Amino acid sequence: MVADDYRDLGAKILMPLARAIPLGPMGISFLSLLTALTAGYSFYVADLESNKSWLLIGSLMVFLTAVFDALDGIVARMRNLSSKRGDLVDHTLDRVADIIIVGGIAIGNLVDITIGFSAIIGILMLSYMGTQAQAVGAGREYAGLLGRADRLVVLSIVPIIQYFDEGYGDLNYMTLMCYTFAIICTMSAIYRFQRIWKELV
Repeated sequence: MVADDYRDLGAKILMPLARAIPLGPMGISFLSLLTALTAGYSFYVADLESNKSWLLIGSLMVFLTAVFDALDGIVARMRNLSSKRGDLVDHTLDRVADIIIVGGIAIGNLVDITIGFSAIIGILMLSYMGTQAQAVGAGREYAGLLGRADRLVVLSIVPIIQYFDEGYGDLNYMTLMCYTFAIICTMSAIYRFQRIWKELV
């Protein structure tokens, strides 16, 4: 929700790129998926010894994923290409990208697989509550912390911190990030459910 508050500012910054890019919104969405795949692979092969540089590559790829994710919607609206099919593809690829990026972290060397997949479950539940609200006629729900824009910001910053610092206590920063995703995203999903429930009365 925090990063979403700056959506209009981000759109203004990206407008020149939106005007110049030759790809349509669908092509940009798939380009975003490609950068997400690269990010997931980077986090999968990264470790805290010989392959730390992959953390920086992963961070850059997540940043590009965020840029392309915002850009496809801007281009669609600017060129009057918005459609329900495009919305379906966009939301589907967003969930696939979430799984790939955090999945790469979960099955790699940086975090315990259990906490990694707990983070994925929390993320998917939060995203599901947002779209389920729309499905039952309550409108798209963005309330709560660590929505997709927030997560992409965190996923861009924490690997850089991890590159320069080992961690806090016995836990590295990538593990702390996954704990945060697992707990906060689950709590935000419950909060969204409560808001939707009240609206449907």
